Amino acid sequence: MPIHRLLTIVSILLISMTANAGNNITRYKNPAHMTEAWAREFSESIEIPAGVDQLLLSGVGPMIADAAAPADTVQSYGDTEVQTRSVLLQIKSTLEKRGYAMGDIVSMQALIVGDPRKGGEADFAGFSKVYNQFFGTKEQPNVPVRTRAQVVRLVPPGWLVEITVTVAKRRP
Repeated sequence: MPIHRLLTIVSILLISMTANAGNNITRYKNPAHMTEAWAREFSESIEIPAGVDQLLLSGVGPMIADAAAPADTVQSYGDTEVQTRSVLLQIKSTLEKRGYAMGDIVSMQALIVGDPRKGGEADFAGFSKVYNQFFGTKEQPNVPVRTRAQVVRLVPPGWLVEITVTVAKRRP
């Protein structure tokens, strides 16, 4: 094959790959993902090209888990695991109503209150246990960029978890 033809083919392939790359959301893994389990829970960064649809959800808190427990208590909403599951299922439902999926989440901010039953410490392990059922799985491998922080309190008494997400996807 003449060299100029080979160069033309390579150029076309490179232009095609560049054009396609600009149409896709690109997720960059955390550099420590190969050696540290915690680093697989979130992306280092995510690049969202122009023209991609985005949806921003306000903070979502848990639903009552035990109506028999005293109102506005941790017992009524459940521990961090129960609350995290409630919040993520609500987010999933909202996203599905809007034509998105959990794998379209590109950014997450999770506020976690210290659990009185754990000496006032945030149960980050309990949060991750549930989070890892929704993200980075074989069925749903995408992970968002993420911030988790322990806060003094959330507005409703009894809430231990509140999550805000940003979602993005290219519409067909």
